[in-house]
Amino acid sequence: MARPDSRPGLEGQRAPGRVHVVQHSTAHQTQVLLMTDAEAADWIAATAAEEN
Repeated sequence: MARPDSRPGLEGQRAPGRVHVVQHSTAHQTQVLLMTDAEAADWIAATAAEEN
């Protein structure tokens, strides 16, 4: 969510999975996983199974 007092948006990224996260008024580039709901559910189930 954009802060109402923030400067104009950062230049868009061309690489899928790269986003900007604002923390304490500073923007940081980070990577995110791009998954469908089904892929995310499968990943969570596999992770839970590995922990048991």
